[in-house]
Amino acid sequence: MFLLALFLLFFGLGFRSLWGSEDRWAEVTREMLLFRDFFHPRINGQPYFDKPLLTYWAIIPASWLAGALNELAARLPSAVSGLVALFATMGLGRKLFGRVRALLAGALLLGSVSFLFWSRTAAADSENMAAVILAVWWYFSFRTRPGFPAYCGFYLICALGAHFKGLTAVAVPAVAVLPDILSGGRWKEHLSLSNAAALVLGLLVYVLPFVYAALTANGYGENGLALAFRENLLRFFRAFDHKEPFYCYLYYVPFLFMPWIFLLAGAAWDRIRNWRGLEEGQRWIGLSVLGIFLLFTLSSSRRSYYILPILPFLALFTADFLIRPFSQRTRDLAVKSQAVLLAIAGLAELSTPALWPVIKAWNGFSPPPSLKLATLLTGASALLVLAAGRTSLWKGLFSDSLYSRLTSLVLSAFVILGGFFCFQQNSLEVYRTRKPFILKLKKMIPDIPPERIGMSKNMAGVVFYLDLPRPLVDLQQPGALAGFLEKPGQKVIISRKKDAGRIIPQIPPGSCRKLLAAREFSWSHRNDKGLVAWKVY
Repeated sequence: MFLLALFLLFFGLGFRSLWGSEDRWAEVTREMLLFRDFFHPRINGQPYFDKPLLTYWAIIPASWLAGALNELAARLPSAVSGLVALFATMGLGRKLFGRVRALLAGALLLGSVSFLFWSRTAAADSENMAAVILAVWWYFSFRTRPGFPAYCGFYLICALGAHFKGLTAVAVPAVAVLPDILSGGRWKEHLSLSNAAALVLGLLVYVLPFVYAALTANGYGENGLALAFRENLLRFFRAFDHKEPFYCYLYYVPFLFMPWIFLLAGAAWDRIRNWRGLEEGQRWIGLSVLGIFLLFTLSSSRRSYYILPILPFLALFTADFLIRPFSQRTRDLAVKSQAVLLAIAGLAELSTPALWPVIKAWNGFSPPPSLKLATLLTGASALLVLAAGRTSLWKGLFSDSLYSRLTSLVLSAFVILGGFFCFQQNSLEVYRTRKPFILKLKKMIPDIPPERIGMSKNMAGVVFYLDLPRPLVDLQQPGALAGFLEKPGQKVIISRKKDAGRIIPQIPPGSCRKLLAAREFSWSHRNDKGLVAWKVY
């Protein structure tokens, strides 16, 4: 399991250029190192305290390991956090259900799409998930011997987790352990001075970095604690963005746990029908899943990845059902349905040689040779693993036919997801245009200082890859374009194609020319976000 986890989480991790929100994590860290200011995060010199500090600090030692502040360094903390979450899930499962169900829970978690996606992405979501399950594991590890060290460890994990993404690292563990605390009057044990003292210590650890940042702000312009209140408490009760229907997690949760949708459905059906017959640990994991689901549903701000911390609990919930179901028929149906789903995925990969010409005729997309080979090998390997699970030789390796079937399911999922995240996704890097564009532009304008380089908006990725010693000019700011054009000497404007219609008409005719444009593809729907550079005289 450890070697598989290392491969799936770390192989090819730094191959792809930054995308989406990854830019912000990398650029904030770059400016922290550049200006030696680690308490006031900035993007292009502008305050950006939308996320707590630890999520950026973790990238700094990762850059030492990677040898530079690059894509690998930006993603390493998430991958390490994924590894922590995996083994914390298995540790909790071993304590509650035994070694077999713990191992199966780890396999289901490692083989889920969203777990691998966010563990291979430069963001704070994997760290948040790791802190949540680590805190719950800690609680159950010291459940029978509460005291100051036990309370202290729990609150410190929550406090440090909150410094990665926010207060969900506090709220989710609290909701998860609440059913156990309330059962059997156990809550009375926790009404103690040692608990109160540890809680105060945890609060101090959480608050002090924000206090220090405020005291040393020197006109910084943002208050981290106020933003934490806004992003967590205010957003929970009165969302100002990310508004989705209250029922959205009914379809987001199964999607996050893909491909194990049929196993999860079987587990939910089996446990709901036989709730009264559940043992204490089984009832707790069911209540914790329900509590976490309701916590995020009750929030007025909802997005798919907000509820990512539920994944380890779903893995434990599903693994327990697979090993100890009430209805053998329900389990067999879930396992067979799951095998069919994975077989369909493998067949889809295997059939790509016939699909590529159809796709090219439809929208012009022509896959690189490495993608063709990766899809073919992935599909063939996944189907072979599934087929092997039905052979007598394979079954002879296991003492129980159930273990044989589950192992083939898990390994086929590993093949499909490993093929995608470690090979297929990386092969598409040849069609990424931003990084090549910026690096080429950097070589074309070596003598132009940052004060004479303007951007149509504050683009963290542009600033990161240019890697200049001072901020660029954000032309989206009021009056910025007029002041920029008045500067003497040659200037450069970097703009998204969709923003050019707003900026270029304001430049006097004949005083600018297109310097460089990012490559465009006929099949892409994102060409309007492609970058273009103009030289202004």
